[in-house]
Amino acid sequence: MDKNCPNCGAPYDVALDKCPYCSTSYFDMSAMDINNQQPFYLKLRYGDKIFTSKVIAEPHIDINYCKDTVEALNLKNNRIKTVIKRNDVDVDIKFHSVLDDKGNLFTMRYEND
Repeated sequence: MDKNCPNCGAPYDVALDKCPYCSTSYFDMSAMDINNQQPFYLKLRYGDKIFTSKVIAEPHIDINYCKDTVEALNLKNNRIKTVIKRNDVDVDIKFHSVLDDKGNLFTMRYEND
């Protein structure tokens, strides 16, 4: 397990959810074995609400590399410069809600509740 912030490189406490030095949020999902199809609880902040659901991760992850460029051309249509507008990777994981022990698919509560 990495013991350094992926953003600033400073050491951090793996029990925290933010780097104590640069405040970068991180969440290590390597404990979740997608292939075993075992349900687990997913908790997300959505605005001022907290969404909680018992879920199963779909055993397929889409990883898409995205690069978007713009080219500057002179009057003879010769390329002068290429500017990269976007250069990143999209990672898509799907979670399917299942009934929890109380028969709920999810709960939503306000953060201050």
